[in-house]
Amino acid sequence: MAADKPLTLRRQKGKSTTRARQSSESYQVDVLVDTAVFHLEQPFSYFLPEELEGLIGEGSLIRVPFKNDLKDGVVLSIKEKSQASLKPVHSLLTQVRLSQSFLEFTKKVSERYIANQASILSACLPSFTKAMNTSLDAPTLDKSKSSKPSRRLFLLNRLEAVESRVVRHIKERKGLNLLVILPTQREIERVVKALGETQQQVIEIGSHLTSSQKRKNFELAATATSKIVIGTRSAILAPMAHIDEILIAEESVEHFQEQKAPYWNVRDMALLRSESEHCSITFISHSISLELARLVEIGWISATSERKFLGGHRANIATEPNSYHDTIRKALKNGPVLVSVSDKGYANTFSCQRCRNLALCECGGRQIIGKKNKYSCSICDYQSDQWRCQVCQADQIRIVKGGAEKIVEELGKAFPKIAIYSSTGDKAILSIDTSPAIVVSTFGVEPDVIGGYAGAVLLNGEALLNRALIRAEEELRFRWFKLATKVRSSGFIYLSLPASHSLSQALIGDNVMRAIRAESVERQAVLLPPYVRIIQVTGEERSISGLRRKLLEQFKELEILTSSDNRTINLKISHQGASPLLISLKALQKYRSAAGQELFLIRVDPYKL
Repeated sequence: MAADKPLTLRRQKGKSTTRARQSSESYQVDVLVDTAVFHLEQPFSYFLPEELEGLIGEGSLIRVPFKNDLKDGVVLSIKEKSQASLKPVHSLLTQVRLSQSFLEFTKKVSERYIANQASILSACLPSFTKAMNTSLDAPTLDKSKSSKPSRRLFLLNRLEAVESRVVRHIKERKGLNLLVILPTQREIERVVKALGETQQQVIEIGSHLTSSQKRKNFELAATATSKIVIGTRSAILAPMAHIDEILIAEESVEHFQEQKAPYWNVRDMALLRSESEHCSITFISHSISLELARLVEIGWISATSERKFLGGHRANIATEPNSYHDTIRKALKNGPVLVSVSDKGYANTFSCQRCRNLALCECGGRQIIGKKNKYSCSICDYQSDQWRCQVCQADQIRIVKGGAEKIVEELGKAFPKIAIYSSTGDKAILSIDTSPAIVVSTFGVEPDVIGGYAGAVLLNGEALLNRALIRAEEELRFRWFKLATKVRSSGFIYLSLPASHSLSQALIGDNVMRAIRAESVERQAVLLPPYVRIIQVTGEERSISGLRRKLLEQFKELEILTSSDNRTINLKISHQGASPLLISLKALQKYRSAAGQELFLIRVDPYKL
């Protein structure tokens, strides 16, 4: 009887591979490798195996050996003859090739935000875990550039929702390659639904997609000939081979601020990309950031106001100190009423009891009252046991608190026969009918109503204004102008601010630029963004102290505001002086990385101050 053969695992019989051999005729490729090491930003050279020749070109996405691992990278250049003793390219990830204009764009992003270019590129790439898709069209290249790219802003009137205006703009640009960026998935769904059947391919980009969908849409965005790429903030990195126009809706919202390093902003990324891609850029919104307003002010962007005269509009807007119950009663005769309330957890800021002006530090930051009535600044290291109003010299404070936990209960007592709904982030209501009702909602999750609400009560105005953020007024302005679009032209609106406030005046006159100009004048007077650049650096106290000293020696015009814990400094510098400062800080980060030291946490033009 024959002896039994030993068992052999199937995986032990894998097909053997022959190591690619380099010859004097082998091509050399210079690759930007995603090493995840900050100071390793230079390209690395590899030789191209014979079986990959003709498949790989400039912009190709490949996998290469790096130390004892395999890393993804992008080909920057190809040379006919290679250097000696190079490692071979391992594999080609996809037939998609990144255009030279896109690579130029990511280079500019890395310079502006003090980042590694390879890390910027990795953020735009899907997961390449499966085999290469060989059914794609031929690799895409740069196409003819637009002859006269434009930079425009459309300020909407309150009768048109931003989604409908975006759809109208897309249809007017029929046949063009468009990159459309919207704040949330909710707006994307509305726009895609409203577009309906279109001859152009609509490709979604966003975190809501599965890994396989991300890869498929990534490749479609790069290869489709006539397309509309639409997505949230990450879509600004969609590698389209050719873009005719970038369209951004509501650019001032916090949704467009990247939450991870290098903390880029979609507006600034889009401006950089429009320059690199030589394409048009369009902004659509009811209210804009002060940064965009400055570009309009200096003539870099042309603005078009689409305001319309509304008969009886002024008479239908009530303000403090009038009771908002009167507005609700009038509106309920015609349909549902929206009551917008603030979220919880705002900082304990304050205003003057006598004149109601905000408590500001000399540096322009918001003052905060802490334990045992200690006053401090939200930006610099100012601290004091006393406070006096800079406007009227009074010393009595008015503490403003956000939130309205009992609003539903209070309205239930005031309007016992009316249905009251509550819509919040964790329990949102999508839509309601047109019958009389009261909807208490936090911002962004208001139920849809066919034809719009009969009225809106906008509460917590003072609480929202008094938050310890220099963007508090900008955010409230955007919030209220957007909420006003949800009200019928004949509807009633209540503003929880005095009629004399610039925001109230802007809403009454349906002129958002009036309020923006007023705030811009205040910002310019105290030299705060957008009239200067702010670079925020956080690190260990001793390192920050040394950095502060060296920067003051090197940059004479630099102003440094230090936090109360001495671990964060805000570098305030002119627009002209920002570029050499950014270069110096990036060189410092590379030095610390090479020396094995912990990197500073750097935010360029931070959203929150």
